[in-house]
Order: sequence, then C-alpha cells, then structure tokens
Amino acid sequence: MQRLRTYTVDEANKELPRVRRIVAQIAELSAMVPELEDQARIAEYESKRPAAGAEDRDRHQQARDAVSGAELELLKAVASLNGMGIQLKGPLEGLIDFPSFRDGELIELCWKLGEERVEHWHRVGEGFAGRRKL
Repeated sequence: MQRLRTYTVDEANKELPRVRRIVAQIAELSAMVPELEDQARIAEYESKRPAAGAEDRDRHQQARDAVSGAELELLKAVASLNGMGIQLKGPLEGLIDFPSFRDGELIELCWKLGEERVEHWHRVGEGFAGRRKL
C-alpha cells in the first residue's frame, strides 16, 4: 500500500513549474481528443463509401493513429501527476489538488491553470465549490 504524499503550501508552489507544464498538456490534449475522434469518425465514414480508395483508407488510419497517440500522451501526463501524488480534478480547466494538512486535518490545496501560485484550499470532498483563500 502506497503512503499518501502530502504537500505544504511551499512544496506545492515549488512544484508548480513542472506541474504547470503537465497540466497545460492535459488541458490541451483533453480538448483535442474529441476533435480528433470526430475527424476519425468522418474519415471512417468516407473510407467505407463505395467509391472509397486507398487514399481514404490511409486517411482513416492516420486519423485513428492521431486519436491513439493523443490518448496515450494524455494517459502519460495523468500518470505523471498521479506519480507525484497530485490529483487531477478538472482536465479541461487544468484543475488539480495537492493533498495537505491544515490544523491536523487532511485537506486539499487547490490550484487551477492560469493561477500564479497555490493560494486556495478546501476540505476533502468539498471540491472547487468549497474553495477558500489560504
């Protein structure tokens, strides 16, 4: 059983340069995957038409490969966060939580892509709606 990794506010802020890159990638890929899936569906439809040729089948394969590649990169980025003990809460918004303690209580330090520093927290289970300034 793995021990829960917790962060102080200072430790979380020190990780932000690395975390910011990972979370930005997650947000970008999370927005991109549905578009790639749509393109793959269109390419699949076109490749199944009676007049379809090798070019259409190649385009369909390339579209499927693009979806698979983006999904794999997304999984790797999420696994990176998980390996650091950081919880992804909103992939499109770039919302994450760092487990922490406040007055002896397990809490979550809340950070969102675009914010300069970790400056918010909430109780476990309260989520973004329970967000409070440190």
